[in-house]
Amino acid sequence: MKILSALPLLLILSSASAQVIIMPFAEAAKQGMTYKKLDSLYRGTRPFHSGTQEEYVKEENALLRRKTQIARKIFGIRTAPAAIMYHLYTNKTGRFDYLLYEIRGQISPESEKALVDSLRHLLNAYRFGVKITSAHVSSHFMNLGLIRSIPKGDSIISSLEAAQSTTRPDTVKVLALNQLELTQVPDVMYRFPNLKELNLSGNELKIAHIAVNRLPKLRQIWLNNNQLTDSSLHLTQNKTLQILNIQGNRFTDIPQAVKNCRRLKSLWMGYNNLTALNQKSFRKLRRLQDINLYSCGLKTLPKDIVKLRRLEVLDVYYNDLSTIPPSVSRMRRLQQLALSHNQLTLLPDNLGKLRHLQALYLHHNRLNRLPGSIGKLTSLQILDIGYNQFSTLPAQIGSLHRMEEMDMSYNNLSEVPPPLPYLRQLKKLYLRENPVAQDAQLREHSKAIVQILEAKNIQVSY
Repeated sequence: MKILSALPLLLILSSASAQVIIMPFAEAAKQGMTYKKLDSLYRGTRPFHSGTQEEYVKEENALLRRKTQIARKIFGIRTAPAAIMYHLYTNKTGRFDYLLYEIRGQISPESEKALVDSLRHLLNAYRFGVKITSAHVSSHFMNLGLIRSIPKGDSIISSLEAAQSTTRPDTVKVLALNQLELTQVPDVMYRFPNLKELNLSGNELKIAHIAVNRLPKLRQIWLNNNQLTDSSLHLTQNKTLQILNIQGNRFTDIPQAVKNCRRLKSLWMGYNNLTALNQKSFRKLRRLQDINLYSCGLKTLPKDIVKLRRLEVLDVYYNDLSTIPPSVSRMRRLQQLALSHNQLTLLPDNLGKLRHLQALYLHHNRLNRLPGSIGKLTSLQILDIGYNQFSTLPAQIGSLHRMEEMDMSYNNLSEVPPPLPYLRQLKKLYLRENPVAQDAQLREHSKAIVQILEAKNIQVSY
């Protein structure tokens, strides 16, 4: 077993021949290897590889596909969903040191052992095609087996056979042809004049031509988790489509096909490597209300994104953003801003102009202060600043009178912030893994504030 407590990183990572250690988070924590501790040791520098980001993402996706194949072989098609969430720690030689995991859902001990043994064999033998130059940690979530989600109802068809044989195509509103290993878009969809939702997710599509104008009532298209590229998606010009999910493909920019959907409200493009995203990418998308750019390798937000004045939800989880442009304050209709798992060290001073903001997610960044203008976010109900470097919070947070839930876990707070009793709607407060939560003497200094909070039936979690 590798000893972490006192050894410098150089010693921890020195053994190039060591075998990967795989264990559940809970077991690792009992041995003093919390993932917070490991994350700090393996944070490393950026970039942590030679070659381009595109080359590394290609290699990482190849490894993920190998792991997914292993999971499907072991678990097959499941009726009850199960997944594994894990952190993978890679040393500067490119070898894997640790995989800490948590299983979500029910699986047998035998299946878990088979999965762990298979992953150990894969990781011990695997070598990246690009050179790793620094230790790093990556986080992943993977389904165990194949769960085919099929909606139920009289107006739903979920197989090609049924789509071809139905004698009442006018009654069909949802065509769910997901996870059928399709390699081309089936023309049978044009049989259904009242179709509202087309689901082709989780197939093997490399090209998708959809004449949306032939389906006048179509409102939603799901093409996520295929193999589409910028030039292989084709949607005819239309004013009907409202929701488009193209996550988990091979896009590097927002394809022209998306801009043909003049009244699109929701665009989900997460898990694409959007290296070509630029100032012109969001043109003709002014009606968007919800955009998801989850885990897209973004280092900056294009300035033009602020022209999406109708945007209500902006989700950029798991990117490499170090700053947020002050112009984001122009997006006055924003209700949810999700900036977690980035590299942010500072927030714009004019953040308070987002008066309609209801949820602000900032956890897992490098922040140590909030702007004073945060007190002007009078609609804010959820604030999550966990896993940052806060030692104090501004007095202005006492003005957040609609606040219902605050998470300040894993910071450097030595006291419970004095303004909290002024939050009239507060229901839940999380202070886990702060000095004030771990040190009895510090807790005593904040005892009066905690008593006030608890007297108001506020749930305080240490």
